[in-house]
Amino acid sequence: MNRPIVLVHGAWHGSWCWDRVTPYLDAADIEWVAPDLPSVTDAASGANQSDDNAIVREALDGLTGTEKAILLGHSRGGTVITEAGTHERVGHLVYLAAFLGLEHEDTTPYRSDDLNKCLESQPDGTVTVKPELGKAVFYNEHNDSDFLWAQERLRSQSFKPFEDSSELAWQNRPSTYVVCRHDNALPLAGQRKMAARATQSIEWNTDHSPFVYRPELVATLLIGMSVIS
Repeated sequence: MNRPIVLVHGAWHGSWCWDRVTPYLDAADIEWVAPDLPSVTDAASGANQSDDNAIVREALDGLTGTEKAILLGHSRGGTVITEAGTHERVGHLVYLAAFLGLEHEDTTPYRSDDLNKCLESQPDGTVTVKPELGKAVFYNEHNDSDFLWAQERLRSQSFKPFEDSSELAWQNRPSTYVVCRHDNALPLAGQRKMAARATQSIEWNTDHSPFVYRPELVATLLIGMSVIS
């Protein structure tokens, strides 16, 4: 039986961002689940990181079989898997251009100025991505069609999830960090600094969101980790 996979999206995104990756997993007969995080689906209520962690743990609880799961987090999803990854079903953590932080570490140095500039606070306390700036930050290597597909699905994000991680799963679980060299959201130097904390790291010549325009890269990595020979 193959190892199951749990896919955790980043800020402003949702389970939809894995839609071009999961057909490859289906073809390889790999069980997967991609929960929608409450900090996006219920952003206006102020859903926070503990709510996100609970949803991911619930997804892990629902996995069939006994094989240890691969838990992937993209971008802000890295902060979620850093805590939820302490779950007993997790066997390996994958940080895809994601925050892999220390306890009480300020994430500001890991965010580009362009990322900060493309965000807009809303009256309800949520944060959105300015449409005219999102492509240059998150999808700078995407063609217009792929960018528009993603952009129209972006949602508001509760600001409350940006909190310290009190449990650091990567200190007790094997981990892989995927550095995206052409990422305009998380600068390369910062990614490499975080990647040095992981068990191993690899680098791709992609922007921040390879799951949209290079889904085969993400799928190949995950299938290679999942398939038990």
